[in-house]
Amino acid sequence: MLPKSGFSEDVLAAFGGDPRFSVWGLSRGFVKAAYPAFLPVWADDNGYLLAGPEYDNAKLALRRFWAEAWEVLQGGVHADAVVTGNFGYHAEQEFGAAVEASGVPFMAMHKEALKTPGLEGFFTELYRGRRQPFAGRRVLVYNDIERRIQIASGIVSAERVEVCGMPRLDRSHRWRREAASARAAPRDARPRILFFSFHPKVGLPAIPRKSAAQRLGRLETLSADSEPLSWQRLCAECHEALFELALRHPEIDVVVKGKGDLFKWLARTDGPDLESRRPPNFRLQVGGDPHDLIASAHVVSGFATTALLEALAAGKHVIVPNFAEAALPAYAPYCLDLGDAVEQVASPAELQSRLLSVALRPQPLNLEIAPNVASVLDYWAGNPDGRASERVRAAVAAEIWRT
Repeated sequence: MLPKSGFSEDVLAAFGGDPRFSVWGLSRGFVKAAYPAFLPVWADDNGYLLAGPEYDNAKLALRRFWAEAWEVLQGGVHADAVVTGNFGYHAEQEFGAAVEASGVPFMAMHKEALKTPGLEGFFTELYRGRRQPFAGRRVLVYNDIERRIQIASGIVSAERVEVCGMPRLDRSHRWRREAASARAAPRDARPRILFFSFHPKVGLPAIPRKSAAQRLGRLETLSADSEPLSWQRLCAECHEALFELALRHPEIDVVVKGKGDLFKWLARTDGPDLESRRPPNFRLQVGGDPHDLIASAHVVSGFATTALLEALAAGKHVIVPNFAEAALPAYAPYCLDLGDAVEQVASPAELQSRLLSVALRPQPLNLEIAPNVASVLDYWAGNPDGRASERVRAAVAAEIWRT
């Protein structure tokens, strides 16, 4: 596998407990290191096809390089398949083609899944115009939405893309059942609120780019209509509400989990002196697997993240903000609709009060999830049953043994 946050957890969930498989990791940094010697930095994940015919020879040279390098690697690894977390990673396009040409299946366990109605057309056009058709063997996706987009955009033919679900969700289902059987809900622990941080452009029609060349900036929008869209107010009000909640209630713990840019966005919302003002019960965590944090939380909140699906599978009470931009009609197509499987709150004050109330009196865990939760997990994660790993193993094994 080519490790990546989220995807690595999927791979280990799918194959880690099966003695028929051994899992090796090949650093994505290694694969990415060769790329700039052949192609420009702006030919990134969302701009690979922008490097037009004049770069065909460079792409071919990179593929030849990987064909030779892969032969050397295979001498030590003897891989039966190579899996990655997205069909469109730019540095892996020629690498994947070289692996596939060697007779080893190159497969994508595509981990990006939250395509709201407002993003379906956007990503269909993005895939069609910016990413080349998948040169590997097969794409495994979480849900029917992603499958539909990939087929419509010409990335992969219908018979080569399969819905298997989110494998790492299996352990959330398993944890819930084991904890419910053992009556291990964290009632006696110090109340803990877990909030999944987000930035102002998450889930909106904007794409990250590697270079400011061509006047693209860090985020590029493909239409003038989407340029002003931002969750700026929602982002600021949510983070401020969590910070204030921790200040007012030292008897509870507030954990804010984010990605590498967490401190940058918090500095924008809470000011550069955040560190000096942060109370001891307000903890920031960057990166890493969220499973243990979810398991230890009394209540979970966040916006537009698959972590909310993991929390639902773990039987947690999930609270979602529905105020600021999220309450405006123009933003409705971009809101992740989890229906009545989650509780929605209409103001920062209500977010604080409900998080506090549930944290102090957490709901009991049940062996099985409610039908409305199962429906949401099926729609967005393809995994209402905790058996996605079985489906992924079967799909990968079929390609290995067919080869």
